[in-house]
Amino acid sequence: MTNLIVLSRKINQLSGIFLLSLVLTLLITANSCKRSPHWQADISRVNIEPVEIKRYEQVLFNINPHNIVEEVEPHMEEFSLFLGDAIYTEMGQIQLYDYITDDFIQEVWEDTREVWEKVSALEGELTQGFRYFRYHYPQRPLPVFYSYISGLDFDYPVKYFENNIIIGLDMFLGKDYLNYERIGIPAFKRNRFVPQGASVEVMRTMAEEMLRQSGITPETFLDYMMHEGKILYFIDCMLPDYSDTLKITYSKEQMEWASRNQGYAWTFYLDNEMLYSTDRQLIQKFFGSGPFTAPFSRGSAPQMGVFNGWMVVREYMRRNPEVSLEELMRTSDSRLILNQARYRP
Repeated sequence: MTNLIVLSRKINQLSGIFLLSLVLTLLITANSCKRSPHWQADISRVNIEPVEIKRYEQVLFNINPHNIVEEVEPHMEEFSLFLGDAIYTEMGQIQLYDYITDDFIQEVWEDTREVWEKVSALEGELTQGFRYFRYHYPQRPLPVFYSYISGLDFDYPVKYFENNIIIGLDMFLGKDYLNYERIGIPAFKRNRFVPQGASVEVMRTMAEEMLRQSGITPETFLDYMMHEGKILYFIDCMLPDYSDTLKITYSKEQMEWASRNQGYAWTFYLDNEMLYSTDRQLIQKFFGSGPFTAPFSRGSAPQMGVFNGWMVVREYMRRNPEVSLEELMRTSDSRLILNQARYRP
């Protein structure tokens, strides 16, 4: 009987310990939820005017090329960004005529019209994204949006100019679009040019502009890591529901490789004392676009320096929830971000 009483007391003690552990676990979990990433911002009370994309290409390719001045005249004010005063010069008219009558450009326009007959879905995505932008940058004016046919300008599918965002719709026709291959765009670059990538490229361009305005120029390997990590974290905040593979343009397999081998990559940087190197050729190997990261293997994910930088910035912002996105983009001390991130892949 005595043994049963002792056993009962021990069971009660263990139950108490278990309940205490459960409570502590729940409290820790609750506190972790309070430290939610910035990209889970509550924008329920943030309202902006719906984004409207002004479609320059629709005007341009529906005019009579033999009567250019008279036909574009009604659109001069709306599209002065493209037309300017040059339209009133003979050279300007010849250049515009040559452009809109070029067989290749005409083909690209026809193909673009099939994919982008309407841009309402893109306008909706951008409206949502710029609600997040207004949340993080309440004082900044929102840009004006235009679309056009870039002539397959794959280096700059989206441009920023004096608070105008200019989207080359012909650069978002799908990775298998035949003309991308015809003009020599490598397969690994074509992965960016899918219709759902347009919003990502807009936000990437905005992030690059925010960094440009901050006046920060990366110099060391670590600086480039933080620079690229900030860009991707900015996209996290603007497009929180988008997949990570779309943000960094990885396949599912590449994302799995990068996640699985980020510790190996980090050890490689440290063992070879690369973090403070200013060797441009070395930096290019880990940050330049390519089908893989050359110093590792042909089966590796590309741009592993970019991926590691993204993970460092994410961890820094998770541990420092009081730091705003705007403050992050203005932070020039890469070592501070790295040290406070306590990144341990």
